[in-house]
Amino acid sequence: MFFRSGRKRFPPGSRADGPDGGREFDRIELDLARDQHARAAMEAYADSCAAELPWLSEALHLSRFGAAERLTQCSSTVLRVFVMAQSRAALQPDYAHAAWEHVHSHLTALLAKSPSAAGEAARPGSNDGKFDYHE
Repeated sequence: MFFRSGRKRFPPGSRADGPDGGREFDRIELDLARDQHARAAMEAYADSCAAELPWLSEALHLSRFGAAERLTQCSSTVLRVFVMAQSRAALQPDYAHAAWEHVHSHLTALLAKSPSAAGEAARPGSNDGKFDYHE
């Protein structure tokens, strides 16, 4: 990843001089070939622009760097949002801790697997009757 501020260029691991740090960067270049975090950023960008620029979102997802061996390049973001949702749900009177923990464990396992394994795990009726949350 290279940060560009005006005509200056800073290599990875370096810091921009001055009190503003990186706040004046007008362009950030991501190295999709070597940086897994750059691929996660591209995936997030593709998801974010999908409503306004569906053609761009599709092109990014179909690119050689958008096609992941995992379900998502942003598993840490998925888990962060899930934990936030769980903490908000815990404030409700009908909160079911065991159900949320069950989903959390399956989500974590799903994010660790390949897309083909994820598709199998998400297949309807794949729980083989091991759990039932009907009230």
